[in-house]
Amino acid sequence: MPARTCPTCETELPDDAAFCAQCGSATATQIFGEPSVELEPGRQSASYATEPERLQRILGPNFRLGRLIGRGGYAEVFAVQDLKLNRELAIKVLRPDLIVTPNLLARFRREALAVAALNHPHIVPVYDVGEAGGVCYLVMPLIQGESLKDAMSREGRIPVAEATRILLEAASALTASHEAGVVHRDIKPENIVLEGRDRRVRLMDFGIAKAMDGGDRDLTGTGVVVGTPQYMSPEQASGEATVDHRTDQYSLAVIGYQMLGGQVPFGGETARAVITKLLLESAPRLDRLAPGLPPSLVATLHRALEKDPARRFATTQDFAAALKGELAPTAGLPPAPRGPVVRRWAAGAAVLTTVVVAVAMAVRNNGSRQGELGPAPEASPAPPPPAVPPVTPAVVAPPPPPAARRDTGTALVIDPDPVLDTTRRAPPRDTVPAEPVAPPPDCEALYGRQEWVSALGRCAIESDSGSARASRRMASLIRDGRAPALGPGETLKYLEAAGRAGDALALFELGERYSTGNGAALDPTLATNRYLGAANAGFARAFPIVAQRLDQGLGVVRDRAAALDWFVKAAGSGDVQSQVLLGRRYADGDGVDRDYARARSWLDRAAQAGSPEAQYQLALLYFNGRGVDRSDETGMEWLRRAAAAGHQQALRELERRR
Repeated sequence: MPARTCPTCETELPDDAAFCAQCGSATATQIFGEPSVELEPGRQSASYATEPERLQRILGPNFRLGRLIGRGGYAEVFAVQDLKLNRELAIKVLRPDLIVTPNLLARFRREALAVAALNHPHIVPVYDVGEAGGVCYLVMPLIQGESLKDAMSREGRIPVAEATRILLEAASALTASHEAGVVHRDIKPENIVLEGRDRRVRLMDFGIAKAMDGGDRDLTGTGVVVGTPQYMSPEQASGEATVDHRTDQYSLAVIGYQMLGGQVPFGGETARAVITKLLLESAPRLDRLAPGLPPSLVATLHRALEKDPARRFATTQDFAAALKGELAPTAGLPPAPRGPVVRRWAAGAAVLTTVVVAVAMAVRNNGSRQGELGPAPEASPAPPPPAVPPVTPAVVAPPPPPAARRDTGTALVIDPDPVLDTTRRAPPRDTVPAEPVAPPPDCEALYGRQEWVSALGRCAIESDSGSARASRRMASLIRDGRAPALGPGETLKYLEAAGRAGDALALFELGERYSTGNGAALDPTLATNRYLGAANAGFARAFPIVAQRLDQGLGVVRDRAAALDWFVKAAGSGDVQSQVLLGRRYADGDGVDRDYARARSWLDRAAQAGSPEAQYQLALLYFNGRGVDRSDETGMEWLRRAAAAGHQQALRELERRR
């Protein structure tokens, strides 16, 4: 059976993956532990676009199946012509690579029927729901417009008035659905359609995420998380059993944040990175990303983004009222949880003297680090790290902390030396046993607890002691604005320190910075060197980049033989583009001895992963009998798959062979 791949970036996926680890997209998740509904024998297609006659049979003679409109993590949408009523419809079907179980069908029907009962001008209605031959489908009107995702991609930030209107119309739809007991659970820009010239908001997929989610233990014991990490609420991302209407409020606030600020509150290269930030970090202030926004609008969105659902608005209607200025953003907000109680010394006669220390400045002025506040000079880059696997740095025990140190959130407050407190007396040794002194938390623990000030001090100390991870954490703290006294040059300096200690992530980020000029001087040689260091440390994302730079001579003497080795490593790690390139090179004899058997092997892996180019090239090999037994039937099968994906050469070849 063909390997499962991400519908967005084509990365190969484990069988039970709910999200792509590379790009974070929701995937077509298989459901295990239940008997599956029998499908037609021999069917292994990953898209109904390759077998449209199957959907046409389900629709019957009164409907004509049209083009594939879109494809997501678990469904495909096709245009449909209603021949009887002469109207344009759309049919949404669960993807064929999703195992359809009886319990999944029960959830799907139940939620679809609940949505069909909704009647609201900003909700795309459901006309019909059904299942035939293992195909679950919904029939709905075909909306003429574009998704909010496409609009933001084209326009960038949305003006305040327009963004507020979109939020209010979406909130109106959510209010109606919540009152009917339907929670969306997958609010994201792709599910918001802007219809017609007036760009009226229409929300799609109400309740379908819940139908796809296996959290209902009465129906199944196997759970599947469905959603998009960047727009998930913390309670949904952490897999809580009960997720209510406030999860939709959070997701809608993320969209508002993105429309106005140009980015989501929590981004990352992988789903794991996004969810980690979502659960542990606070969203950056929106008015810092987009100065000049109305303060009440900023406060409203940040309240809806509270990690604790109890601290959000009680209802989506209240959220909308705050957006319109009819309700104060803080109205009804429960008090914030109390912080740790500050220990106070017992004596009242002693004078309490506190010393406020700005941590970043104190660390930078400590010993040999004095006078290094400014950014590193661009003219003297640090020597390149060796392109070898990382060596684990020695662990240096941190110095003992000052007495009774406590973190105020902005600076360290050091209580007075106990010796100065003459009124306090230590208890006799024979009555109170000595308590063990716990070691101070390290850089990683403080960073995870978001104690930024303390993290700055501890991470700087550990970085100076040679810790690669602490150096990378320092770079993140400075980049995220946690150390205003330190500039972008310090970010680069700490990344270089992490790279010298063999940190693959830091080396890869350095490669990106030097190759794009983002936060560093444009330097192709340093970029190639850093990418190569990350690749030698086993960082798979660097493999194809190193291969391309060696192949093209970017920042290094061109070396096609070395490039070929890296392309093989990249292809072996699942990089589809490298697999296609190797297939074509062995087929054409481009820089290698022509070897059709190797060409077929690499192209077959890429074609199974869903690459249209590989499918087309593989079809040509079968038509010509190169590296395989000649087979027009197999060649036509691969050619149809490539054409169905929109490959232009495949479309022309298919037309020629008809």
